[in-house]
Amino acid sequence: MNRRSSVYLLVVIKLSDGDRTNYVYEFTYYSAPGLREIFQCKYVNPSEALNRFSKILSLTEAPFDFKIVVSDETMGEESSFQVKGGSVEEMFAKFKVFLETSTGCTFEEVVEEISESGFDESRFDSMSNFEKMQLIIYASFKHGKFSSLDVAEIYEDSFSEDLPKSTASTYLARMWNNGKGHLERYGNRSGYTYRLKTELKEVQKETDRAEEILAAIQMRVRD
Repeated sequence: MNRRSSVYLLVVIKLSDGDRTNYVYEFTYYSAPGLREIFQCKYVNPSEALNRFSKILSLTEAPFDFKIVVSDETMGEESSFQVKGGSVEEMFAKFKVFLETSTGCTFEEVVEEISESGFDESRFDSMSNFEKMQLIIYASFKHGKFSSLDVAEIYEDSFSEDLPKSTASTYLARMWNNGKGHLERYGNRSGYTYRLKTELKEVQKETDRAEEILAAIQMRVRD
């Protein structure tokens, strides 16, 4: 008999009066088969809530099953939205639209800001392992095939951090996304290899951005 367990995580962020909002956000999701978790953050702005949700996505295994509830404590109003299945990109886009609709907030495009104003060191400190691994793939594997071991080795060399091969394999499968992502996959469970779809314009844009950010990170390390 399979038993489902739940984990409840409450995060309360102290803000200045100017940054404080009346919103309470609650994300209910499955981080693994049979493991339901609830993540709640209070009084942050919608942009920060979306940022924290993106970090949850980067650590969660497919298939996705998410629900978000946004409560306005002042008005006594509550809005909810649920999505079952989909890629990380699809899930993120849907919740972004929901937050814009339910709160009236308009999100800025972070990618363009990074490319125009340069790399912000504080941005690197807040990056998830999945985001850093994406940088490695876009910047280091523009030609030929590569494996999870290749990714783990370059990750360790670049960030002086350990990335288990099993974790790299999970992240690569997410980027592949059953053929709908930015990677092509070859082989079988005993040894998958991947190729970056460099012929796609969006991939070319990501490789340019990744090279710029990694160069800034390497300068930071040398300093």
